[in-house]
Amino acid sequence: MAWEIAIHPAPPRETPIPWESLPFGRIFGQHMALAEYREGRWQQARIEPFHDLTLPPGTSALHYGQALFEGMKAYRRTDGTRFVFRLRDHWERLNRSAARLTMPEVPYELFSELLQTLLHREENFFPPSLQQALYIRPVYFATDPWLGVRPSETYLLLIYVTPVGPYYSGEVRAFVEPELTRAAIGGTGAIKAAGNYAAALLSTKKAQAVGCSVSLWLDATHRELIEEFSTMNAFFVEKGGRLLTPPLERGTILAGITRDTILFLAAKVGLEVEERELSIYEITEGIAQGRITEVFGTGTAATIMPVRALYFAGKFWTLPSENPVAQKLAQAYRALLSGDIPAPAGWIHRV
Repeated sequence: MAWEIAIHPAPPRETPIPWESLPFGRIFGQHMALAEYREGRWQQARIEPFHDLTLPPGTSALHYGQALFEGMKAYRRTDGTRFVFRLRDHWERLNRSAARLTMPEVPYELFSELLQTLLHREENFFPPSLQQALYIRPVYFATDPWLGVRPSETYLLLIYVTPVGPYYSGEVRAFVEPELTRAAIGGTGAIKAAGNYAAALLSTKKAQAVGCSVSLWLDATHRELIEEFSTMNAFFVEKGGRLLTPPLERGTILAGITRDTILFLAAKVGLEVEERELSIYEITEGIAQGRITEVFGTGTAATIMPVRALYFAGKFWTLPSENPVAQKLAQAYRALLSGDIPAPAGWIHRV
């Protein structure tokens, strides 16, 4: 169905965007897209000037955590083509998250038309090249103003944009979290629930205290099996170039869209990939013995981020400074975005 979208335009932006020195997530678009769910159905969607939200103190999401989000990117090619990368896959993941949190499904037509309308309004925020991106943040949360522990009956879907450069600057070192856990089997580790990220913040403080910028999570039962970084899926490179990455079957790891893209690109550039359980002891011993030559993370925000060292058992396990496999995949990723590597059907959603 076609969704009617009311548009309330914002005045033109007068401050230029610093494309060559963009902070991540600090500069916001002029508009935001909103859709409300109430009385058992989605109401008329709208585009409004970017503004603060007004919520009752009893808003359900603030108390009981019925809140989720997505992270997507849009780009502009050198020929001027503007597109959202893997829009349908992000929409499907948003609805998997919603189902786990007993939230109503967001129809694809509503999601895509609302986003398309927003991006036409935010045309000036598309970056001039593939060196930067337009990051898209859908947020979906419960809005019932009632202090009762039950699924909300009303919800708000909000989408806004921010032009971005790199998520991390400088070398990244990872703190292997030995005590806290991010997710357990049967929990919410496989979805983008807001609470998952709140649960990671204390570990991030511990990481920073030893000179690291991100945590690497282990399984909740034995504190041994590698799961993912706090902001990225995890990949390890064996000497010879084979990629290793933890599998998704246990349901404790986010099914990253970038992770899946890397698996596709690895096959394109002739890299073997093995998805299997990985012990932190296998990896640290492999680093010490030269069998593990690279570690990197993947995610929509970070894309492909080499990790220089792991901090585990009171010491740093440092990797070689060169990252040829990660660089090869990063080049392939750029070639996919530029169109030099053909993308599977549906991955490039033109705006």
